[in-house]
Order: sequence, then C-alpha cells, then structure tokens
Amino acid sequence: MVYNDTSETLDMAGRLVGYASGSRYQMRGDFLFQGIPLVDAHVLEIGCGSGAWAIWAALHGARRVIGIEPEAEGSTQGTLENMRRSVTALGLHGRVEARAEFLHDLPVPDDPYDLVIMYNVINHLDEESVVALHQDRDAYNRYVARLKDLRRRMRPGGWLIVADCGRDNFWPRLGMPSPFVPSIEWHKHQNPTLWIDLFREAGFLRVDLRWSPLQPFPRLTANRFVQYLTCSHFVLRLQAV
Repeated sequence: MVYNDTSETLDMAGRLVGYASGSRYQMRGDFLFQGIPLVDAHVLEIGCGSGAWAIWAALHGARRVIGIEPEAEGSTQGTLENMRRSVTALGLHGRVEARAEFLHDLPVPDDPYDLVIMYNVINHLDEESVVALHQDRDAYNRYVARLKDLRRRMRPGGWLIVADCGRDNFWPRLGMPSPFVPSIEWHKHQNPTLWIDLFREAGFLRVDLRWSPLQPFPRLTANRFVQYLTCSHFVLRLQAV
C-alpha cells in the first residue's frame, strides 16, 4: 500500500480538518495511533465530523476508510461535504467515504473492521442512558448491547480507540464551569474505569488508558492530575476478543 504521511501533506490535512498547524495534528495523531497498524487496514470512524482521524488513517496506509456522522442532516449540516472536499484535496477519493448514517444503520461488513475510532462521541450513542450508567443496571445493559453491536462488526484482535472527557473534574466540584471546556455537560460523561467495565462485557479488552497531552507542554501535561484540573480528557485503547 502506497501512502503519504509527509510533513507537507500532514500540515495540509491538519489545517483542512481544523487544527491550527500540521505539528499539532501530528502530535495528536501519533498519540492516538502509536503502535496500531494502519497499513492495509479497514477503518471506521464513528461521529467523524471533519474526518480528522479517517483522513489520518488513509494517509498512513489504510486501504478503506468509512466515516459516519449521524447528525450531518441536522445541526451539523455541511460537515460531511467539508470532509469530502478535504478527501478530494488530499487525493484520497476512492479510499475514504463519508456517510450520513448511524452505526446501527451500517450493514455488518463481510470484511470486518480492523480499527474503529470514536473520538468524543462515546457518550452520544445513547445520551439518555449514559447519564445513569453508574447507578442504573438497565441503562448499563442497554449500553453493553450497543457496544456488542459494534463488536460484531470487527475482526478478533481489531483495535478500538475511544477518546472522551471523564465525569470527574475539579471545576464542577466547585460548582463552576471549567474555563478550559466551559460548555461541557459533565453529567453526560462517565469515567474511563466504568467504560472499561462496559467494554469488557461487550467483548473488548483494555490495552491502555492515556491522559491527553496539552500544548505547548505535552510531556508535562499527559497525566491524570493535570487533566483533572483542566478537561479530564482520556484516550482508551482496546482490542476485540
């Protein structure tokens, strides 16, 4: 598989998908995908938005990538069209496809996914249930069922990347909005330890849990303490069993 991850291409891709620079895009991509094979992979990005990680996967050798954005026909109208323009500008037409579909509307593929990316969307699979996952067994079981539906679309050993904000954060404990993410509704999120339990019941095993780095000091900020004081943003990486 021929692929293009040169600094010039990554700089162009980063700006197209909304990053201030190619270096920031590359830093985040390297953090998310470290050690995950992308060459010749079949990839799905759920809630793809601008297609940042669908495009990253294709630039690094994925043979087929699908990005789905369920709300593309509502408040985010035009998002997928922007993604398609970026795909064309980067010469990825034919390898990256953008669809206005929900996960449950996608057919189970004959060629299972090698990698699924869920960047800041895990809590949107069922917003009514997610607020009660930690205290309502019925809500918990509904979410496990949704994750099992995802699991059956993946090959054994396939990778899953889940990024989101956890529920615990310094600012809401003070009764204040976080100055770093002032619009976040903390009660609609859950901590990574709970997600790990749900994914285990759905047929996934945790590989690692990472706390997201912050620019311009990524090495100093990629830890739970700094994230607790800022965004509580984590990256959970798992494999299908």
